[in-house]
Amino acid sequence: MLDSLLRDHPLILAECAVAERLRRLPGVELHPTLFNTPFIYGPEAARDAMAAIYRKYLGVAGQARLPLLLTAPTWRLDATRVAAAGVPRSINADAVEFLTSLRDRHAGSAAPVAVGALLGPQNDCYRPDLAPAAEEAETFHAVQAGELAATAADFLLAQTLPAVGEALGLARAMAATGKPYLVSFCTGPDGRVLDGTPLPEAMARLDDALATPPAGYFVNCTHPRFLLAACAPGDLGRLVGIQANGSSRDVTALDGATATEADPLDRWAASMADLHRRHRVPVLGGCCGTSLPHLHALAAIRDNPVTTST
Repeated sequence: MLDSLLRDHPLILAECAVAERLRRLPGVELHPTLFNTPFIYGPEAARDAMAAIYRKYLGVAGQARLPLLLTAPTWRLDATRVAAAGVPRSINADAVEFLTSLRDRHAGSAAPVAVGALLGPQNDCYRPDLAPAAEEAETFHAVQAGELAATAADFLLAQTLPAVGEALGLARAMAATGKPYLVSFCTGPDGRVLDGTPLPEAMARLDDALATPPAGYFVNCTHPRFLLAACAPGDLGRLVGIQANGSSRDVTALDGATATEADPLDRWAASMADLHRRHRVPVLGGCCGTSLPHLHALAAIRDNPVTTST
């Protein structure tokens, strides 16, 4: 399904923020290590709030008749954290079931909706110095990759990776499952992966090292303007998606902010449209500081393709 979506559709929507929006709601407290995932079990108000966010994203895509990528809340649900948290060992599979069931109940027939399963870095996503080497990363992530691949998820997505070495190991673990997969890097204001590797080089290094490369690459927790400034047309041929922050501040400065920060929506959407047009990036979605209006703005790009961020 993932390959056909990327091949057949020039514009595909991806979800905007979920956990970031939940943690701003009164009375909602995220789990200290598993974030919003335990909400699949309750309390009811938090579970309903999370489901409502996904349903509204489904509604935008359905109204626009555009394909949509959603991801189950399994980010950093590795075996070590799951065991330490004392939650059901089936939490990865349960989280995928939560979202695929919601998709099946609420998605219309106007456009396809693919559900992915997230994996995250072993340590801090903004600290490349803490990232494990490829061999350690492959071993660390293999258990969760296998658990997620055994579910009904349409693809795997390794997200917020700050270093190429860990990305390579995680990609090996995902590739070994036989499931289609994507790799998403955290990139900074210079358009480089946070470990300093230029994004085109990072993608090429993984492609060259992997027997089964990913279906494509994403960036997230960044701003489209950073890539537009750093990369010429043709540099990002393997970049298929961006889930962009609503703010153009350095992501490391945004980490731990007590309030949501976002640039004016029209400027953000114009930058996303420029990246889509200049670099042929088909999948557009949001990360920190984004919500329903951002997804509406991305859906409108199809009808307003000529725009500028300057």
